[in-house]
Amino acid sequence: MLPLPEDPVTVHIQKLVNQCRHGNNYCKQVLSLYQLSKELQCPFSQISREHPHSVLEKLLLLQQPDRFRMAKTFIKAQSLSAYTVAELISNAVQIFRPSEGQESLLLLIRLCDDPNIVGLKLLENLNTVPLRDLNSIVELLIVAHSCFSLTCNMEGIVRILQASRHLSHNYLAPREHYSLLVRLLTGIGRYNEMTYIFDLLHQNHCFEMLLRKKMDRERGQRSTLKTALLDYIKHCLPADSEKHNMVALCFSMRREIGENHEIAAKTQLKMIESQDWGEQKSFVTPDLKSSLVKVLNLLKDAAESFSKDSCVRQASHCVRRAKLITLQLHFLNQGSNLRLINLKPAELHNAFMTLPQLYQVFVVSEAYGYGPDWAEILYQKVVLKGDFVYLEELKRRRPLTSALFEDIFRKLDSTPSSVSSNVKRLLTYCDDVCTRYRLAYQQNLSDVTKTLLQDNKTYGYMNDTLTSKTFI
Repeated sequence: MLPLPEDPVTVHIQKLVNQCRHGNNYCKQVLSLYQLSKELQCPFSQISREHPHSVLEKLLLLQQPDRFRMAKTFIKAQSLSAYTVAELISNAVQIFRPSEGQESLLLLIRLCDDPNIVGLKLLENLNTVPLRDLNSIVELLIVAHSCFSLTCNMEGIVRILQASRHLSHNYLAPREHYSLLVRLLTGIGRYNEMTYIFDLLHQNHCFEMLLRKKMDRERGQRSTLKTALLDYIKHCLPADSEKHNMVALCFSMRREIGENHEIAAKTQLKMIESQDWGEQKSFVTPDLKSSLVKVLNLLKDAAESFSKDSCVRQASHCVRRAKLITLQLHFLNQGSNLRLINLKPAELHNAFMTLPQLYQVFVVSEAYGYGPDWAEILYQKVVLKGDFVYLEELKRRRPLTSALFEDIFRKLDSTPSSVSSNVKRLLTYCDDVCTRYRLAYQQNLSDVTKTLLQDNKTYGYMNDTLTSKTFI
């Protein structure tokens, strides 16, 4: 402790410390006790007669943040041995406030130069604590474990773990002291070696108490508990998606929640796939619709969770799959047994051809990440059936390239003459005049080629193009 110049007593005692040779240590003790008497606001005559344990206890009860520094100075000034300090600290642990956190606990333990001795003293004290005071027993085990961890005393750590298991199974769980189970687990923090506490909490429907436990974020305890909980659920409760979501939600693990919802949706789809989707409308049952609605809700929840964690790609994927499920439900509600879910790549083309609306093709295409054969689709729907509304809508969504028209016209060899008007009208959608002329010429559509050559807008360009060697 630093001397206080404004205090003449401190100044004089400090002079004695500096000048005294044979009684130097005694003068330091007097100075230390005098300064402590001022800090504790009690007479020097009183504190000088008190036992060091009592003085140390008063120091540690102070609300001042530097009380551990003052205690360290007091211990040094009194020239107390490690065994004596360990005895004092082991008794002082009884007044330690767990709410102060792990850092304060470590400062308390490190008041002794050998924390291992403190741990051994605490184990000795366990025998003197009555079993009715389970809270004190738990705290002693936690502090003793911290002592042994600081010195890497594996034998001591094993003794703590054995005592913790015995206490948990024989006293804490039978007497329904679940909050103490949580305190013991999180205080020691060896989750892999103490999974039996997870079991006890789960068996007694108190698992959520772990999630209400406030952890010291700065020391990474919260992250460690999160990992331990997820590992436990993964290996011991793999089918309990509710607990997985509960843990993920508690730790704001939005991505993990999304993944869990997505996996549940895929599982539900697999169950539907295992059933025979025949051509009979009797297959369309309320149970099937209910299952699809469940899948839809899971995908919506997954997309929402992913988006909250800025997982844009996963969120978009779930949205596309949700649109597919919505479309499937639409057809089922219309009395159609057209299957759009669980399609294999070889089945997608037939689905594209069967879908009456263009937006539906895009929904299926985006859900499976599979590009349609637009040339074949337009040939069937526009050339053969004359559905130019379909073509107009496609034009608004994507450009109609020259290559697309060339692919369509390659399919016209076996086209009946009755659809020639559709072919001519289709050509009007081709913006490239040269391509339009060439395709019309190949199909012997003389009226189209003649119009292109006579039109004032295209005559000059076509005349130059036809006379050049580059035109084929």
